[in-house]
Amino acid sequence: MSFANQPSRLLISSDDLTSGQGNNFNLTLPEPITGATTVDLIRAVIPNTGFTIPPYQANLYLIVGSTLVTVPIPRLQWFDGIANQATPPITYNNPLLPVLQAALNAVAFPGGVTITAGYTGNTSTPTVPTQRITLTVSSGTLAAAPSIQWPTRFAFNTRLGFPNTGATSVAGVVSGTFLPNLIRSKVVYVLCNVVMNDSISTDGLRTALAKIPVNSTYGGLTIYQPPVLNYNRLVPTQGYQSINVSLLDDQYQPYPIQTEEFCELELVFRYSQDKDKAFNF
Repeated sequence: MSFANQPSRLLISSDDLTSGQGNNFNLTLPEPITGATTVDLIRAVIPNTGFTIPPYQANLYLIVGSTLVTVPIPRLQWFDGIANQATPPITYNNPLLPVLQAALNAVAFPGGVTITAGYTGNTSTPTVPTQRITLTVSSGTLAAAPSIQWPTRFAFNTRLGFPNTGATSVAGVVSGTFLPNLIRSKVVYVLCNVVMNDSISTDGLRTALAKIPVNSTYGGLTIYQPPVLNYNRLVPTQGYQSINVSLLDDQYQPYPIQTEEFCELELVFRYSQDKDKAFNF
């Protein structure tokens, strides 16, 4: 067997994909890798997408009167602002409220009512704001829809601090029960077709090659190197020429990467003759 078909490392760039896009792509190698028995991910470079809210979470579901209303939320690079002082006039850095209010203003609510977004504690009284989100309806009743009424599995409701059981209004005001969390995925799962059934997650993932903590800021690059190599067993085949890679976020949904962004992975292979050989990469 020619060692030309037994590379110790495979460098993958989504720029070289045959089909797909940066978070789910296929590529065909110029020649198959033959005789490999185990593989591991020794390096990864993954963009930290500039979008803080993925598309599958970008709808706010409210019940106005008895009507379920969907409020689309712009997918912008922002997260809940930090108060720069404790006493009025309170201002915030990178505030969520203007974006949320603009989204509410763009929706025609039943009965022509208006809904105003605010923070609890953000009043003329010199109190420290808790920064929990409040929604106030001009008339009638308002509630945050419970998850059983969401048309989708995920929603912006929980990002704003509303529980999945919903939140009813008191005097026309709905308040979040916990602080907003608009941080993007904390981890990225790297899946690869060559390690089917060698790993399993609590949600049933069976092709996970690595779970990478996101250690970069928005718009930056997450650079990963495992502390210890695990060497996943490969799917039995005569050669590995068609490689499929997909990236999932912490909700097991496609990790959004913009069209111009790309990821890079470096795989290390071992062969039957290497079982007693130590590698330092």
